[in-house]
Amino acid sequence: MKPLRILLIFITCTGFVHAQNSGGEVYLKQVHERFYQAPCKIYSFSQKNDHYRNDSVANTSVWHEAIEFPDKFRIHFGNVSDGNYVLFKNDSVYNYRGAKFLKSRADSNSLLLILGGMFYRSFEETLLRLKNAGYKTNILSEQTWNAKQVLVIGAEQGDLSSNQIWFDKETWKVLRIIEKGNANNSMDMRFESYQAWCKGQVETKVAFYRNGKLEQVEEYYDLKILDKFPE
Repeated sequence: MKPLRILLIFITCTGFVHAQNSGGEVYLKQVHERFYQAPCKIYSFSQKNDHYRNDSVANTSVWHEAIEFPDKFRIHFGNVSDGNYVLFKNDSVYNYRGAKFLKSRADSNSLLLILGGMFYRSFEETLLRLKNAGYKTNILSEQTWNAKQVLVIGAEQGDLSSNQIWFDKETWKVLRIIEKGNANNSMDMRFESYQAWCKGQVETKVAFYRNGKLEQVEEYYDLKILDKFPE
């Protein structure tokens, strides 16, 4: 085989591999451009939770929440007047009990990023944050989920251990997120229903599976658009 032909084959093959390996980031950029600043920036909602143990409902609870994209998120546990809540802000989370500060720790909250925060950040920053959270953003695979065609960023078909995001191929909605906290702790989040919201969609029912076992089902209601995040 002539050297020039060998060189051309090498360039063609390496170019194909690069295109395949960057597929996740190409698709993610398309999603980012389509929904950039489209979700409601500031809103509140309440949620009913069913907490599971051994596949049965062990107890229920009601939480009240507020979001300001890209990086403010507060959850009141029970009555707001009790002052028991957590506040995610600027890559940290702060815990309060009885309206008194208890502790804080670093937490960039990749779930808040994926479900709306990314659309109020640049694509470059979104990509960096996902990589720092352990997502292999270069990988893209096409799979089937609940009879829907999905595009999965972060994992090849059959890989359910890597951090990954599943998008409905037709509607572009997030249907599933799998994220590992550590080697012994994996959360599988399944987004079971949505409603039209601002210029996009907002999830209204989510099931959380920890290490393969159903842990919590959340149903959201009383969504309200706000002018200002309630401090």
